[in-house]
Amino acid sequence: MNNIYLKKIPIQGFATIQSSLQQFVQHVYQMQHTSIFFCLSGEALFTIDGQKYRFTPGQIIICPGGSNILLLDITSDFSSRLLGLSKHIWLAARSSMSPEAIQAMECRPHQGGNNNLEVEFLNNIFRQIDILDIEAGNNEAATDYCRRNVTLSVSSLLLYIQHVSKTHNTLAKEHIGENKDKLFYEFRVLLTNHFREDRSVQFYADKMRISTRHLNSVCQRASGQNAKEIIDHFTIIELEVSLIYTHKTFQELVNEFHFPDQSYLNRYFKRHTGYSLSEFRSNGVMVD
Repeated sequence: MNNIYLKKIPIQGFATIQSSLQQFVQHVYQMQHTSIFFCLSGEALFTIDGQKYRFTPGQIIICPGGSNILLLDITSDFSSRLLGLSKHIWLAARSSMSPEAIQAMECRPHQGGNNNLEVEFLNNIFRQIDILDIEAGNNEAATDYCRRNVTLSVSSLLLYIQHVSKTHNTLAKEHIGENKDKLFYEFRVLLTNHFREDRSVQFYADKMRISTRHLNSVCQRASGQNAKEIIDHFTIIELEVSLIYTHKTFQELVNEFHFPDQSYLNRYFKRHTGYSLSEFRSNGVMVD
């Protein structure tokens, strides 16, 4: 990965480059930040968390931080835009969307640019981000302004993906997955639907009719984390979104996430983040 690109993200909260993604060819790379890929030309065969997809011009892929990506093959003319986002910008951009909506978008190609107007819309989003990237690099005082505008641009992109996926059925249909990869996808879908009511590995293993050991093996193979680590990470992300971007009370979060009481929720959150609920909310803490 380009060092200058990576250094920009913790400093200004985002970075963008045009790349042939050669660094991913035949090399498994774990994404450090949420990354959005937009194919400009050529074709590529990707594996994302064990699932295989073909990536063609106009398609968009959102890979959350922690996902594993491998580029199996590319054509000589392959080129893409790559936008990296800090945790704070990503969660702010997606804060108005449900976990179910985001889960439906992540780690798979979506066909964009179905007509000239949509192509121009996408190009304008990335052109604006290019300008903001340059502005943030040249003027430190403008960094917060640039972050806010990038957040709005990414929100627009997410709304676009959601819209075209519903109206054009644009989810890429070519998915070549092995059985274990399909199990990991099934686990992610179940987690999205049930993480508020149950966070035990046994619950999901029972739903999938496999052993907890098998589920942990599937998760470790696809993501490098065991099932409990994935469950807790997913839960903490959604709690962070609720604490910073909504006005829900702690008791409302206890009820929504089915914790026994506020004390338990507070201990759970602090164990995973190092902050109490009140510290996190009052300081607007977001560790990238």
